[in-house]
Amino acid sequence: MLKFKILFVLFFAFGTALFAQKLTINGQIDRQLKVDSLLFRYATNFVDQENLYGKGEEVMVKVKHGRFQIQLDSLPATFYAFFRLPKNYSKDISEDYRILGNIGNILSLKADIPVGLQLSQAGVTFSGGQKSSLDCQLELFRLKKKLSDRLIALKNSFGSFDKKTTEKQINEYLSAYRSMNLNACLEAKRLVASYAQVLDTMTANTVYYDFIGSTKWNEINRINWWVDFSPDNVRTYVAKYYNQYYTDELSYGDPKSYRGESNEYPRFLAYKAFTDLFQSMTLLGRRIIPNVALADLLISERYKGNLYDQVAFSSLLMRGTKEYLDDMYLTSLIGNLKNEDFRQYVIDLRQKRTTRKKSFQFKLEDENRKMVTNADLKGKVVLLDFWFTGCRGCLALHKNMEPVKEHFKNNPNFKYVSISIDKKRENWLNSLQKGEYTDKTDVKLWTGGQNDKHPIIRYYEIGSYPTMILISKNDDVVVMNPPNPQTERNRNALIKMISDSLNE
Repeated sequence: MLKFKILFVLFFAFGTALFAQKLTINGQIDRQLKVDSLLFRYATNFVDQENLYGKGEEVMVKVKHGRFQIQLDSLPATFYAFFRLPKNYSKDISEDYRILGNIGNILSLKADIPVGLQLSQAGVTFSGGQKSSLDCQLELFRLKKKLSDRLIALKNSFGSFDKKTTEKQINEYLSAYRSMNLNACLEAKRLVASYAQVLDTMTANTVYYDFIGSTKWNEINRINWWVDFSPDNVRTYVAKYYNQYYTDELSYGDPKSYRGESNEYPRFLAYKAFTDLFQSMTLLGRRIIPNVALADLLISERYKGNLYDQVAFSSLLMRGTKEYLDDMYLTSLIGNLKNEDFRQYVIDLRQKRTTRKKSFQFKLEDENRKMVTNADLKGKVVLLDFWFTGCRGCLALHKNMEPVKEHFKNNPNFKYVSISIDKKRENWLNSLQKGEYTDKTDVKLWTGGQNDKHPIIRYYEIGSYPTMILISKNDDVVVMNPPNPQTERNRNALIKMISDSLNE
């Protein structure tokens, strides 16, 4: 674990200068806002930045007499962070308060350059050596908020999509949707250009491509959502539109102008490769989720050199925690990556996945408040399923697992253990009652409201949901993220893994 932590520090921001030491953030908050504490979370490496809301370092900051100070050590030259301010429903408060601290906007910061932050009912202002960069980013956040409001209004004007929705209606909506996103990207380009006299070229490029990456990621993610959860007619119309207008479109995120220091932009390019494959298969009437190996083939065709390394590595971090990674893919990736830090990460990841370790020794309560431990499952092959209420992928996994559970229903040596990370017990119990995530035959456990802070989540380094873990009869981890049984091939592969473990 220590080895991984050390390596993580080396991976941040694709080769940004390392080992800058510290940063001090001095803040002042209008006492009328009644803020006595706030949460500050930051990531010092790209691996944590990929899921900054669940990973990274967390600091609870006390506010005394309207003032606070955050002191950070052992930082790389550039890193990412966000403020989580207390919810404030006052009508007099500025929208900036919410934009900075309630919407989850992520700031790009530099070490060794002091930051001043002032929050009042009138707005948010920055001071210090990073003022220009932070002012620019705040304006981009405001633009993103305006875009979000416009998109909501657009969707409301069209109403819901159902079986009666026509292709013409979908095309009209998606054309307006695409145009709004495109215009926001153009506006961001002009906005960043207006800071040309006060921002260095690299910083301007970074904040611009961070905006492009997050905006375009959200754009295509929403399209994927419509395909996932719409009637068949809407699904077909959306996929047809995407394949006609989005597949080769990069819209103001030209890779040739990208200088290599954004975390959001490579993440978008990786997600777009996945989405292009997914939407093309949807148009053919095939409900198949492309795996990370297939996406990597497309990424290798589109990008070369350092950009390939960044996008391929982003793809691994984005999809690798959600699906089974076979050795052939990891070997190929190790051979293709030129960045030595990325290569070493994948080498260690492969080693970690092929070396068995003892499962976490848990003690969790079931729906009847009975405490269940590993000892209660001694001698059985166990498939752990980590989920939470509202998780779309968790719903799909429950449905896809039906034939697998049916295959082993008469084998007393196999147990399916459902572990919910819901914060509230009543939410978990309501979900159990509905049967959308679990079956009556499952062992149903709860992490006691600790959510992703529970030691079992930390032990397995779970970063996305659903996550499955196969445990042997000897209480060893056989594999993290075995094949998701969403296709017949994956279903057969998972059944074989379980059967092999039963026969050990």
